[in-house]
Amino acid sequence: PPQPPVVLPVKLLWLIWVFWLYGAIALGLLAISWGWLWWEVLLVVAAYSCLMAAAYRYVFGCRQKLLSRYKQQVLEYHQQNILYHQDLSSNKQQEFSSFKVEKEGLETRLKSAKVELDSRNRLLKDLMSLRVSPNGTSQAPQGVSEQRFLQYLQQYFEEVVQAAEFKIPSSQRSYSADFTVIHSPSGLGIDVEIDEPYAGKSKKPTHCCDADRDMRRNQLFLEWNWIVVRFTEKQVVQAPLSCCKFLAQAIAFVTGDRSYLKQLETEPNLLSVKPWTTREARAMAKSNYRLTYLPGFGVSSACNRVSKF
Repeated sequence: PPQPPVVLPVKLLWLIWVFWLYGAIALGLLAISWGWLWWEVLLVVAAYSCLMAAAYRYVFGCRQKLLSRYKQQVLEYHQQNILYHQDLSSNKQQEFSSFKVEKEGLETRLKSAKVELDSRNRLLKDLMSLRVSPNGTSQAPQGVSEQRFLQYLQQYFEEVVQAAEFKIPSSQRSYSADFTVIHSPSGLGIDVEIDEPYAGKSKKPTHCCDADRDMRRNQLFLEWNWIVVRFTEKQVVQAPLSCCKFLAQAIAFVTGDRSYLKQLETEPNLLSVKPWTTREARAMAKSNYRLTYLPGFGVSSACNRVSKF
């Protein structure tokens, strides 16, 4: 706020007239003592009175101007203060309205996303009703690496089954899935396989990219409405959380459900691995390649695992 000006109080202004009165009397007496005529004394007193009146008017006028300017400044200050508070109130109201609109927009988008996700899951549920279910449990021995990986899968996914068995049409044989992961809201099923480059005892090459055995198996699972995900044994042993993240990414991509992925977002993405040929698998068996990453995982039992059909 503006500071009030320094002016003479009204009481002090009356001193001017006191000085005038004493001055007029003193000049009159002085002029008489000097032998002036009466009209000369009157002229001197009149001139003195005019001078004092001019002085009083000047001082009073300056005082009024300062007070008037101060009142104007105070008035302008109050007007600006009122406008400031009005603008502040308006801005707060606009911010609140903007926040309310954004909140309503976010709620609308969330509701829309939920409706879309529910609709997507219903469509997938209808499609997955045609998915072929396993008809039993395989009795094939499981490696230690699979037992360890099962613990990770059960930690992040709800429906996990190990060694589910599927009957091959027009055959006496069955396929054994290392793991099956089911997304309950949509019914989406994932066949999770762990591939070793060679069998533990016989050293026979397995899961080679230049052999069509796995390709026929994959095609059949796809026809049964399953997703097939193959990890190498080394990936499961050295990066189990990244493998789980890959499965969560697959579920999010197909169903739109990111709830599993949120638990694993901070984990590194799984690095891709080049498939091996039969020749490369034989070379790995000759050098005991699996022993480079299996120590501590029960090497003997893991390497002696009987390959699933």
